Amino acid sequence: MNNLTLYFRPPEGFITRMGDISDKFKITVCTHRDELTSCLPGTEILVTLFSWPDAEMIRIASKLKWIQALTAGVDFFPLNKIKEQNIILTCGRGIHKIYIAEYAIAAMINLARNYHLMFRNQLRGKWDRSIAQGEINDKVVGILGLGSIGQEIARKALILGMRVIGVKNNPQPLEWVDHVYGPADMEEVFKQSDYVINLLPDTITTRGLIDKKFFTLMKKSTCFINLGRGSTVHQADLIDALRTKMFHALVSDVYEEEPLPEDNPLWQLENVILTPHIAGVSSKYLERALSIIRHNLKVYVSHSGVMMNVVDLARGY
Repeated sequence: MNNLTLYFRPPEGFITRMGDISDKFKITVCTHRDELTSCLPGTEILVTLFSWPDAEMIRIASKLKWIQALTAGVDFFPLNKIKEQNIILTCGRGIHKIYIAEYAIAAMINLARNYHLMFRNQLRGKWDRSIAQGEINDKVVGILGLGSIGQEIARKALILGMRVIGVKNNPQPLEWVDHVYGPADMEEVFKQSDYVINLLPDTITTRGLIDKKFFTLMKKSTCFINLGRGSTVHQADLIDALRTKMFHALVSDVYEEEPLPEDNPLWQLENVILTPHIAGVSSKYLERALSIIRHNLKVYVSHSGVMMNVVDLARGY
């Protein structure tokens, strides 16, 4: 019997709900790094949630054939080592699309109504009805990264009367998107948008990509919503743009360094809303992950069909 290791504490009934396919494996649950290190030499399949093995752990996993990550991003994994050992890596792309899309819509509405300013007034006990009140209807949202999450944001935004543009590596017409640009034309998204939503992954080509050049293209009234990876934004340029009011406001869930240090200037800026990397957290996370696990296990065992969300190890997503 082959070994399948879960590197997280599954909720009650989770293993049973993996289906009859789970009977073909000896399933071990690991919740600590030392437990995983002990299990890996005999593990064929590793399913991991918010923790990941390092290069040395992959090296000792001589029988490991497949890693099912339950996160959408895999930039924290030792991709070169995984590629070297010919291990399949699949991710949790699509799990997050509903609640990250809801977060993005909520962020735009909050920014349109300037809730961040009213919340600060609430803490000060200050009554001020002069704070501008806008709406997202008829506004342009530019989405950097039109994958499953980006397309779900586009669908919801269109229903709310917005116009949607965006960037995709392979630009092609998409439902719910008025115009899809390639990476070379990303400047157009910053120029045209009232809200720019960053969903870019962390790769060699995206690190520090969004810098002063792009912030200077934005309208003074535009808002920036950062939901991809903090490493894709040049932090010093972002802080300078906010201080000098190059654009209206920021909502950020991801940062160059996490947790965000207490002395980071972002904490003190009035035109900023910060959340602690929770946009992708939901009580239904593992319920949605289960469908991916079940599908990929069936494909793996039967050698029939196509696995969902296979990561291109060279590109990093």
